[in-house]
Amino acid sequence: MLALLGAFAGDGRGQQTGTVINSDPPGAALSLSGEYQINTVAPCRLPENITGKFKLRASLPGYESWSGDIVIAPGQENLLAFAMKPKTRIKAGLRSLFIPGWGQYYSDQKDRSFLLNVSTLGFGVGALLADSDFRKKRDDYFQAQNDLNYAGNADEIERLRRLVIEKNRQAYNAETTRNALIIAAAGLWAYNVIDALIFFPDKKLFFQGAVPRGVPQIQGQLDQDQVTVQVATTF
Repeated sequence: MLALLGAFAGDGRGQQTGTVINSDPPGAALSLSGEYQINTVAPCRLPENITGKFKLRASLPGYESWSGDIVIAPGQENLLAFAMKPKTRIKAGLRSLFIPGWGQYYSDQKDRSFLLNVSTLGFGVGALLADSDFRKKRDDYFQAQNDLNYAGNADEIERLRRLVIEKNRQAYNAETTRNALIIAAAGLWAYNVIDALIFFPDKKLFFQGAVPRGVPQIQGQLDQDQVTVQVATTF
């Protein structure tokens, strides 16, 4: 939610103009895209010569990303503030329930997300391939059994009997391999959901002492082709 907390038109006598952008909690990384591209950290003050329509994006570890359109009017003091929603372990768990590793990616555990995703999908693909192999070997066993039923002499019956035993062994081994891979894939999928719920990082921001009185000032020098930005804070 973006709140326009104040827009005051002054009479020009000592009135500071520009735009202050703040996030709740403070410390969000800001990116403004429009006529100029500006990257800074909230809270900050934009100089009065930065006006117009911008796309504002904000990110902060442990919080949902935020974005919105803002219009900065010239010649007045504006105060823009928005609240960022914290990420939750429930949302992480639900994501991992649908796609392995998605919940870990959501909670900024990129390496863990990649490992769980690749491992679970690897076992899943292996289970599909093993199932295909099992079905083929099972069909071979059924065919050998059918041939045995129609055997015409003792030598052929003995040969086909040994073949049926061998095909049955191959089909059984293929089924065992398939079932093991299915259990491994399902177990990893379940673990990835539990991991997203239990090992969700509790990221909290701690500020020592009082909040600084100064708001970072973005000093801009505008040319026709580019903007040069410096950030400074006065206490």
